Amino acid sequence: MMGRQLWSAHLKFVGVKLLSRGKDSLTGDQLIELIPLDQPLDNVHRQPWHSPEGLINRAYEHFWYNVCVVAPTVLAAIFFLFMAADRFETEVRFVVKSPNSSASTQLSSLVADTGIVRSNEDAYIVHAFLQSRDAVRRLVEDVDLANKLSQPALDFVWGFPGLFGGESREHLWRHFEKFISIDFDSSTGITILNIQAFRPEDSKAIAESLIRNSEQLINNISKRSQVATLAGATREVEISRERARKTLEDVTAFRKRTALVDPTSYSKAALETITTLSVEIAQVRAELAQLATSSPNSPQAQSLRLKIDALAHQITEERAALAGSDSSLAPLIAEYERLSLEREFAERTFASAMTALEIARIDAGRQQLYLDLISMPIIPDHAQYPYRLLNILFVFLGCSMAYSLLRGVIGDTLSHAGN
Repeated sequence: MMGRQLWSAHLKFVGVKLLSRGKDSLTGDQLIELIPLDQPLDNVHRQPWHSPEGLINRAYEHFWYNVCVVAPTVLAAIFFLFMAADRFETEVRFVVKSPNSSASTQLSSLVADTGIVRSNEDAYIVHAFLQSRDAVRRLVEDVDLANKLSQPALDFVWGFPGLFGGESREHLWRHFEKFISIDFDSSTGITILNIQAFRPEDSKAIAESLIRNSEQLINNISKRSQVATLAGATREVEISRERARKTLEDVTAFRKRTALVDPTSYSKAALETITTLSVEIAQVRAELAQLATSSPNSPQAQSLRLKIDALAHQITEERAALAGSDSSLAPLIAEYERLSLEREFAERTFASAMTALEIARIDAGRQQLYLDLISMPIIPDHAQYPYRLLNILFVFLGCSMAYSLLRGVIGDTLSHAGN
């Protein structure tokens, strides 16, 4: 008796006993219930799937599985198989180009160089326009966009105005965003425009209208740039012409006031006169020195001295006329040189402005943006969308994953709460 009790105590500490095993009808997992060896069999909880609580749990799990997985999948199958309308897609590839701007430095290079380069910045402008409200407004005027997006009667997701959408222009613009996609390769400058519609001819018409309006947009941008460039160059020409005319009038007024056509030339003549007189004085002095050696008492010596004094006096007067007082020629020369410098600068500015105007005229004839189509819009011959079976599969897999995660979270929560 004592040995049996000791053995039972040992089993109670380290041992368990297999009571039953089976398989869960819902999950397919084997169920094993382990109990201590010293627990009476009458107190053991029997197979849960045969009990009312087990049946309720199984029905509860089946209900939520149907709600979370089966029902969404069935609804998705009904929508994609019987309600979703076919959508046709038209693809257009184009590149925006502009003339080579590196040749704009000289008139000759502008005339000779006609290289064309792609313009990624202007391509972004076109992309912004394609997705703008103004593009939708023009599509409404050109192809009746609202009518072309409201063809299917049962497709409440893609058809306009939709299940919860309005019929305003704003709702149409937001709805059209689902039908247009733009891909851009910055390395090549190629833009890929994809347009969807419920009929193949409608997708082609919408794509053609968008391309036509995009070309008009970049032409307007080019025209505004040309007009602004020409206006600026013409304005500079007028300003420089007026400045040159004003300086010329100032020079004419100076000449009338001083009675001198060119004071600088007059000063040169005066300097030549002084030089001549100085040379003549030197010659007379040489004669006087020779005469003093050969005939010291000659009456001709006095005449030579008087001539030297007269020449010296004349030189003094000529020098005084050049720079001896405020009425001398020096201030007039300074004023005339200032006026001449201003006139020369104004004439050069006017010549530069005229050259810039000619360059602007050449730019106006050449510097335009170009939208070159790489692939023309064509009518598609099969529906690209929707991917019916793939979308149904995605719905099933997504709902199944969500259900499994939710079930695991709830099970862990209840397990921790029971402990």
